[in-house]
Amino acid sequence: MAEETMTPARKRPVGMLATLLICAVLALASLWFIPDFPHHAYLSGWLLFALMLILTFFNFRKKVPFLRMGKASFWLRMHICLGIFSGVLFFVHMGWSWPSGLFRQIFAWCFLIVFASGLVGWWMSRSFPKRLTVAGYETPFERMADARNKLRKQAEALVLANGEGKSPSLVAVRYADLFGSFFTKPCNFWAHLMESRSPQAAHASQFDEMQRYIEKSEQERFEELRELVARKHMLDYQYSLQLALRLWLFVHIPLSYSLLAFSVLHIILVHSFSAAVS
Repeated sequence: MAEETMTPARKRPVGMLATLLICAVLALASLWFIPDFPHHAYLSGWLLFALMLILTFFNFRKKVPFLRMGKASFWLRMHICLGIFSGVLFFVHMGWSWPSGLFRQIFAWCFLIVFASGLVGWWMSRSFPKRLTVAGYETPFERMADARNKLRKQAEALVLANGEGKSPSLVAVRYADLFGSFFTKPCNFWAHLMESRSPQAAHASQFDEMQRYIEKSEQERFEELRELVARKHMLDYQYSLQLALRLWLFVHIPLSYSLLAFSVLHIILVHSFSAAVS
């Protein structure tokens, strides 16, 4: 008898398609029926607040993995689907128009930034690990400073190994200009995030230019330096991707809690003014 259970890889597209379908139905229904329900903002508002609580609870679920509250993969899928649904519900709540008033506009911007950062984080969490795997051996983030210092010392030892009494080689003369700061700090953060090969291409062009003037006795050291530069680029690539994954959490999570606080204040203000008017 064939096994009919769906693997997690097959559940993801099904769940995402169902979410997008529900979002489309909600969006169309809101455009048609909102004029007939002037108080729809109360219902959509409370539903949106409930979704925010559930979405924020996902971070709590990650901090207490020992509690049996379902698989982490299930919570992640639910977080993504509900997050997308909340984006559509947010515009339904606003009546597909930008709010007036400073507080509401700040509230709206806060929501949009949290929503956008969630989408960016979802994309990074799915694509960056694959890119790091394809790139080869992954250096742990905590050891990258040591790895960078090791490459710098190897490069400097290579350049200085010219022998006493001899005039500086071409490699030594050009090293300070081309690679002096390159080995001392992470470089080309945005280029590596965007998969741009321009930094590597620039160094390759400089090496090709130097190649024409390199003496035969310097050839071996020249190739070793080229290899060290290539390894530094790979280390910077890993650093950029791992740093982005870490920085994203420092944006998305604090703003999520701020959004929740804004929501509570928004609810208090709305119901206070409603009671005063009635």
